[in-house]
Amino acid sequence: MRFIADMMLGRLARWLRLYGYDTLYGIEDDDEIVRIALREDRVILTRDSGLAKRAEKLGAEVFLLYSNSLEEQVEELRRLGVEFGELFPPSARCPKCNGLLRSASKEEVKGKVPPKVYEKYDEFYVCKNCGQIYWPGRQWEEMVKMDRKLRGEK
Repeated sequence: MRFIADMMLGRLARWLRLYGYDTLYGIEDDDEIVRIALREDRVILTRDSGLAKRAEKLGAEVFLLYSNSLEEQVEELRRLGVEFGELFPPSARCPKCNGLLRSASKEEVKGKVPPKVYEKYDEFYVCKNCGQIYWPGRQWEEMVKMDRKLRGEK
């Protein structure tokens, strides 16, 4: 399933990417969202009932979400059949740009990450699109905590 999220759903879009879902985000014009969704066979994610109605009339598939909370939005999507399996699966995407992530060797990131990060970590990922580098640091730990919360785990 591929998505396009409206401007109200930035946090959800980033999380969907981390779970491996191809999710476009950042398009402000509702008509453009609908055009892209129809052209690329994407499901529109929105909290805007007006956008949802217009898009459905034009033949786009739409998930109208009601909650403002990430946890509740994830639950709404689960009820619609979206699966939230492994965080950072092999198909994980960059939360910033939606590009695919790939493993990177420690040597490859030398000089591109802070020296303390280079010394402390051996696991790195690089976005194939924007070049952003990720490692299992403090932010990663927070994402894992949120993942557990989203799954209903402790």
